[in-house]
Amino acid sequence: MDLLPSSMSFRVVATLDVDDDDQVPAEFTGRVRRILANRQRSITWLRAGLPNDPARSHPAVRILRPDGSVKYEMHYRDGVLHDPSSRQPAVRGFFANGALHYEERYSMGRRHAGRDGSAAVRKFRADGTLRHEIHYRHGARLP
Repeated sequence: MDLLPSSMSFRVVATLDVDDDDQVPAEFTGRVRRILANRQRSITWLRAGLPNDPARSHPAVRILRPDGSVKYEMHYRDGVLHDPSSRQPAVRGFFANGALHYEERYSMGRRHAGRDGSAAVRKFRADGTLRHEIHYRHGARLP
């Protein structure tokens, strides 16, 4: 159990440290930290066994590099990928230096362009310039 700040109070969160996903109970609600070779490799927030964002701006899944930096993060709503807001994509990947590598937008588990018409998939070069965009609508790739 951990005590985490929550707005103006605190909340108690069940936390499991595991080295294999089979160690997580099927209907578990709380935080799962996957540990390999004494290093934290991922953090997953579950509700009733499904990945779910613990807060609007906090992703349900974070995969970490061996140095502890974020490799990629994913936002889920009731077990399916979903943009947490119109300005934030469901999936973001990062270069080792922390710069944004790619982002993917989802609506109820399907790739879908942003509300503002932005591409569902955007990939960037290490210098921050846009490499390419791919547009999707309800999971189907557009020409």
